[in-house]
Amino acid sequence: MSYKYHVFVCATKRPDGHPRGCCASKGGGQPVLERLLGVINERNLWGASIGVSQASCLGFCGIGPAIVVYPEGIWYKLDKVEDIDEIVQSHFLDGTPVERLRVHPTQ
Repeated sequence: MSYKYHVFVCATKRPDGHPRGCCASKGGGQPVLERLLGVINERNLWGASIGVSQASCLGFCGIGPAIVVYPEGIWYKLDKVEDIDEIVQSHFLDGTPVERLRVHPTQ
């Protein structure tokens, strides 16, 4: 299947005290994944060609929880799980990435 947007949600969980940390210890990848799937379902957006995949480490362990949206390769750091609602509306439906949540790979 071809997606207009394919979202990867970090769901890595490392042991407490791990030097890289993990998304799970910073608000959790699982709650973000559940919120994203819930919003897509509530808004009946499955036909909008949005794919969602649970991923292991995305490499931005220090910022977590993190998601990346392809094909643009736009990375987001979520301050709270409710940020998903804004990403769905602004990025996926209106076509405008949410700049205040963006993380650039060179950071």
